Amino acid sequence: MESINNIRFALAGLISLFFCVLSVSAQTDTLILRTEYEKTGDIIYDVNDPDEGQVTYSIVSGNESNYYSIGATDGVISINNLIPDVFNEIHYDSLVVDASGTEYHITVADGYDYYLLTRISSDYLILDEHKDYYVDTASRWTAFNNLWGKGEAVPNVDFRISTLCKPDLPDSTILMWDVPSKANEYGGKAVWCYNNVFWGNRKNYREDLPGFPFQIGELHFLGLIFNFEQLFGSDEFKLAMNMFMTDEDYLGAENKGDFFFVFDQNGTFIPNYPYTLPDTVILGKPFALLYDDEKDGVFYERRRAIVKDNEKLFEGTLDITGLFKRFVDVGWLNPEQYIYHIQLGVEVTQGFGAVRINRAVMSEDSTIM
Repeated sequence: MESINNIRFALAGLISLFFCVLSVSAQTDTLILRTEYEKTGDIIYDVNDPDEGQVTYSIVSGNESNYYSIGATDGVISINNLIPDVFNEIHYDSLVVDASGTEYHITVADGYDYYLLTRISSDYLILDEHKDYYVDTASRWTAFNNLWGKGEAVPNVDFRISTLCKPDLPDSTILMWDVPSKANEYGGKAVWCYNNVFWGNRKNYREDLPGFPFQIGELHFLGLIFNFEQLFGSDEFKLAMNMFMTDEDYLGAENKGDFFFVFDQNGTFIPNYPYTLPDTVILGKPFALLYDDEKDGVFYERRRAIVKDNEKLFEGTLDITGLFKRFVDVGWLNPEQYIYHIQLGVEVTQGFGAVRINRAVMSEDSTIM
């Protein structure tokens, strides 16, 4: 983690912060969740309260394994030694910090396992292996967990992601991850993984559902009613709606390419594509609209609508057909192209946390039956 703010997060229902007046000293109790795979030197918490004035901080108990250190003058707690982790077991440390008479009782727990083992009810399905999936046979939705790393990173050892879903997709699906660091940690290449729910043809075993793939130009209306919620963690993730063009020859039109709509710009950069439309406002948020027709020297059309200025668009109704029209009108999207499914998910290369899809409804008046 690169900053204190990435770890000192507000976690409704999970963080209990209260004050007690004792006969000897004041006391503050706090629960903080950390990522499991931190590096030495990573900052996990800042005890300092500016109202206290000049005090001296020390860890007086709970640090027998010497995992933590604290700045005597600034109250910053950081990782001193690598903390071991056991798959699906919660590692706790209970620290007592003295600040010139004020005691801070701090419970540090690895966030991923804490949430998975204490906050997930029995009616959730847990998909935590590579290419785990769940099909809602009563609908067009499928949950899919894609967990892998480049370089030397090992899934479920060096990093973890899970897709947590209930039998009736996609509402209440939780996308959870713990990815410690980018390229320099694993043989010079990045960890990259994603978890998704798909609307349309089934991923991997390609079960073709009625009405899929659908042709863009045949749509009368297609919208997404959505409500996302970040449950905990850092902002280093990309929450997006991804649409990939089919590549079947019999469909006729050139179908190489994709269309990404990115709902949050934290952890996301605006790519330097050669073609852009003027920025636009969608549901009250500023968006950049970009296009590129080449990827790694090969013809491949990439369309991007990315929210700007570190904004987040986590609730609303998105007019997908209206978005398509913007790109069709300037020749950046062929209306004869086909889309075989739409993905809603989180893509991560570092950070930890969880996002819940409280609601996702595809609203349609189209050729899809």
